[in-house]
Amino acid sequence: MSAASYLATIERLKGNRRAIRGVAPWAVAAGALALAGVIAAAWVTAALVGRSQVARADSRLESEGRSAQAAFATEIVHADAAAGAVAASRAVQRALVRGDEAALRRLTRRRGVGVYRGNRLLAGSVPPGSVTRTVIVSAGGKGLGRVVGYVALDTSLLRRLAGAAGINGADQLLLTRRPIAAGKHLGRVSDRRIEGVRYRAFALELVGAPRPVVLDVVTRRAAIGRDARSRIAWALIAAILTLATIFLAVYGLISTRRSRTSRVLEPSDMRALSLVGDALASTHNPERLLPVVLHAAMQATGAEAGRIVSDGEEVAREGTFAATAEPLRLELATNDGVGEPTTLFLYAGVRGFDERTTALAHSLAAQASVALENALLHGIVKRQAVTDELTGLANRRAFTEALGLELRRAERFESSLALIIADLDDFKRVNDLFGHGVGDDLLKAFAEMLEARTREIDLCARLGGEEFALLLPETDLEGAESLAESLRVAVAELTVPAGPSDRVGVTASFGVGSFPETHTADDLMTAADLALYSAKRRGKNKVVTVARDPA
Repeated sequence: MSAASYLATIERLKGNRRAIRGVAPWAVAAGALALAGVIAAAWVTAALVGRSQVARADSRLESEGRSAQAAFATEIVHADAAAGAVAASRAVQRALVRGDEAALRRLTRRRGVGVYRGNRLLAGSVPPGSVTRTVIVSAGGKGLGRVVGYVALDTSLLRRLAGAAGINGADQLLLTRRPIAAGKHLGRVSDRRIEGVRYRAFALELVGAPRPVVLDVVTRRAAIGRDARSRIAWALIAAILTLATIFLAVYGLISTRRSRTSRVLEPSDMRALSLVGDALASTHNPERLLPVVLHAAMQATGAEAGRIVSDGEEVAREGTFAATAEPLRLELATNDGVGEPTTLFLYAGVRGFDERTTALAHSLAAQASVALENALLHGIVKRQAVTDELTGLANRRAFTEALGLELRRAERFESSLALIIADLDDFKRVNDLFGHGVGDDLLKAFAEMLEARTREIDLCARLGGEEFALLLPETDLEGAESLAESLRVAVAELTVPAGPSDRVGVTASFGVGSFPETHTADDLMTAADLALYSAKRRGKNKVVTVARDPA
């Protein structure tokens, strides 16, 4: 290398060093700031994601808890129905009168009930700690014993409730008999430590005092934030790889932060949602709930107007629609695929809703959807509690309540009240010869005939098995006897298919009683029962009234 070229190289290196000295400080500072920004953005994003994940987990736990609560109510209804069916069985009543424990054990096998006389268990079993429903067995106004239906609080019940509620794989159901002092957690989601592990839990009371049963829906608290921690790690790795990746990550995280921020509700929004939740809890009637949903949504979002459309028809409307922007459309319910969905439309001023208010509206719509679903489930459970599942008629419990009400009304207004008890003759033979499916068809056909031949104010009920009752307000003994005779003739002509070419039918016996010939509900039931027994003894397919035929 010549001296000239050597000197030129030295000067070039000096120039590079001066450039490095000039550039390095701000470049390093910019890189450090960028890295710090990425780390800070990653932590902020993780915090926001964590809050959003907790909110979603809370909503999921509450929805699962409400669904499991409805499923438990259905279990209780089934236990009550099983006890009522056994208590109404003539064979069980006769076995209790005779004290025939062997017959009782045979009749109640696999029925999920226990039969008691006093405190002594005669047949069946009731697991300790079960939730029970008791039906008194009586005949002729005399108590014979009691039948206890139960729901065992065991792992099998938890599996059934989890299946009915569609429990998420990460969530669990727990049943506890918790003292009343622990009620501070009921109806809300809270952090809880169970056997040293931190959980997010939603608690509901399934059975009240004196022996409360509490259902907890729980999920591990650590699992909720796992996704947030994963996001932090990947963000830091991306920041360390190259400076270019750092700048791209900064841009991406800023965008993510903005979108996340628009979806995370502020404390004022959470208070608004809490108030809306209180409003939605004010009724279990879906029709009355929709105007409440509309009013609460407008109050929370500041909408100028709003309306709710269900199955193509407007069911609620509020506000002034002049000078409003395009509506925000929020779907509340799908109507199980029948007809058009139930949809909420919110109208803002000409500028429309901002991102925060839109996010609030979506959260409110989700809450309203859960409330509507719970209201529908409440209606289903309520109907199941008073309706016979096979025939659709009133069940024994609903009939007993209606009998008391109608009797008090008849006494107050000095009007007449009649009761007809009907029993299908030799119905067991139909089941034995043609199967229970044909027997069920006969029961349903008989129930349809009763409803078709009675008035709207009359009550048709299935008391259990093949026994039915008709409660006839403002009807005297002669009118009830005439109706019973027309029913007797009609049922004798009633048939249902029993195969490709065969049909089968039955006859029925009827016992008639009335008020004021009797004075109490028990007396009226006893009179009609005695008349029915008399019709059976006289060869069946007859109508008998105690007042006319005392034999």
